[in-house]
Amino acid sequence: GTVRHYKWRHVAIIVQGENLFTRATAALKEMLKNSNISFTETTFESSIGIAGLENDLFDPDARIFLIVTYAIHARQLLCESFHRGIVLPRYLLVTPAWYAQGWWRINDDTDYSCSVHEREEVMSLTLGLLHFDFLAQLGDINTDTGINGSEFLELEEAHLNAPPLNLSMLEYSQYCYDATWTLAYALNK
Repeated sequence: GTVRHYKWRHVAIIVQGENLFTRATAALKEMLKNSNISFTETTFESSIGIAGLENDLFDPDARIFLIVTYAIHARQLLCESFHRGIVLPRYLLVTPAWYAQGWWRINDDTDYSCSVHEREEVMSLTLGLLHFDFLAQLGDINTDTGINGSEFLELEEAHLNAPPLNLSMLEYSQYCYDATWTLAYALNK
């Protein structure tokens, strides 16, 4: 993928210690090994967050940092990156792009060590990676629901953006839509 395309030789992976992320990271590490790309990994537990890592958070020998976390911890990492000067042109943060639109602007109850403006500054110098969109690749092939992937994505977008509420800005709205759709389909059978 991207790491091989840009011919990166060493990356640092910052991963949240949750099954979803550790499984994905295991596959990534295997790909990196097979491509002769060295890496370091820093894992933190969700309940503790990044606070306990201090000096171990950013590998001093790395220039590319792959962030494999939920958005709340990615926002914290943006703040740490800002304070430590870990930004382009010397460093590159790579975040998942499946987070909600504008995820770095969300101000929840977490005590962030930087402002939204400072997070935006770091985000303007960050690479977001999208996952392969298998629904769009289905083309005109209908699924068990009787519609194809493109039709599902159109329905999802229409429902999430429908007035009076615009749910597309909520962090997990797409997952809720997918889960509700799946549950309704299963119960209808």
